[in-house]
Amino acid sequence: MKDLFIIYSMFVCIMLCGLWDSAQGRRLHLGSCKVNIHTHELRHHFQHIRQGMISGDDHKGIRLLRKDVMNSVQATESCCFLRQLLDFYMDKVFISYTSSHSLHRRTTSVLANSFHSITKDLRVCHANAHCECSVDARLKFTGIQTTYDKLDQAAGAMKAIGELDSLLEWLESFQHQ
Repeated sequence: MKDLFIIYSMFVCIMLCGLWDSAQGRRLHLGSCKVNIHTHELRHHFQHIRQGMISGDDHKGIRLLRKDVMNSVQATESCCFLRQLLDFYMDKVFISYTSSHSLHRRTTSVLANSFHSITKDLRVCHANAHCECSVDARLKFTGIQTTYDKLDQAAGAMKAIGELDSLLEWLESFQHQ
């Protein structure tokens, strides 16, 4: 009976730890930087507007967040690259996005606030020298920004928001490392 109680207690502890991990977000290891990011919540919010973004994209032949570029970012550079991307989304994309749909406006506001929160953690890593910014990472980001700048403001914002699934997929790849 005592053994059964111990096993049951261990099971409850394991379940509570799992729930705590879910509530806290996933701890992602971006090089030496460790941050909690609720990718499942970001994806949940993005799913509300995804179809509208994709159907409104008039430049389907152009990709901002190409998988080959995202996947070629070295783990040690991922913190810096992500910080640059999130700053880009907050400073250019979300500010430039306008919509007559209140759901789209609310959702992009939620995403922007989430990105702001993540960026604060990344800046702490950067300040503590846990966030390497190589020339290669900066060039990859510059390529994304250059492609974005070739589009008009509204089209660029629509495209960038529509490609958030690529960013989320890239982030989720750090959960398994």
